[in-house]
Amino acid sequence: MNSNLSKLNKKLICVTIGDIKGIGIHLLLKEFKKEKINNFVLLTNINIFNKYIKFPKNRIKILNEGNFSNYNKKKLNILSFKTKNIDTNTMDSLNKSHELTKKKKFIGILTLPLNKYKIKRSIDKSFIDQTSFFSNKENEKYSNMVFYHKKKFFIPLTIHIEIKKVYKSFQNKILMSKKIENLYYTLVNDFKITKPKMILAGINPHAGENKTISKDDNKYLLPIINLLKKRGLFIDGPVSGDGMINNQNLNYYDAFIFTYHDQALIPFKILSNYQGVNFTSNLDIIRVSPSHGTAENLIGSKKVISNGIINCFNLIKKINRNRNKIDSS
Repeated sequence: MNSNLSKLNKKLICVTIGDIKGIGIHLLLKEFKKEKINNFVLLTNINIFNKYIKFPKNRIKILNEGNFSNYNKKKLNILSFKTKNIDTNTMDSLNKSHELTKKKKFIGILTLPLNKYKIKRSIDKSFIDQTSFFSNKENEKYSNMVFYHKKKFFIPLTIHIEIKKVYKSFQNKILMSKKIENLYYTLVNDFKITKPKMILAGINPHAGENKTISKDDNKYLLPIINLLKKRGLFIDGPVSGDGMINNQNLNYYDAFIFTYHDQALIPFKILSNYQGVNFTSNLDIIRVSPSHGTAENLIGSKKVISNGIINCFNLIKKINRNRNKIDSS
């Protein structure tokens, strides 16, 4: 690899196509046209892209997978590949993004939102979400779905599972304590927070209300918290999920940990106003996604803002800088 290409690869971000019928690609192109974002390569089959997206063909640069030396910063750089249809295009984009980023072709991956139902229906019935996809790629069972906005972190320890199964996950004390411990060191290493302050919500209303509603919180969560405290981690809880997010706590704690998906997403989406970032922690690669979803019904709406996309680019660059500081020390 020549020196110029090596320098280029240290700046480039990989962007997966996601659901090409969703709003993600439109927001990406909107910011690209305004020159708010650059140094990225979009992964998609070019024929599918041209079929669904109106974009001047003379402003597109097709790259060769083995060599990005013809990258043109003034054009939309697309790495095209063969695929069967619109749904395989989404999945092939994900697979290729991980493959190339592991090879250091990119500093990180921005995955545009996809439609899980379409993937499960047409491609892979076992598909859960993009967080699980990349975690499985790296055989990493202690990664977390981390939602980030204005230096605050919202983390659901379980993600797309039924509510009735949540408490069962916390019967595995080793798994959950390891997930929280790895989260702690992600905040230290990737975000340079010297001693993160964490707080954990209970599983049940009012965290079981002194065992009068449920014994789950005392039985399963307290042992995990006590174990982590013995290891030197700063963590409080379990506290009532409905009262955990308030101005006092937001000013004091760095990370708000929840026991299930929607318990975390409700306050996060309200506070971030769909401008936050979904980050998969504890991976070799850096993977982020805007938290706004596919939102097909909002395509063309003037109410939609692109801050989520911009924040994704900024976060990849931030984590990459922090990791390189560690690597070079």
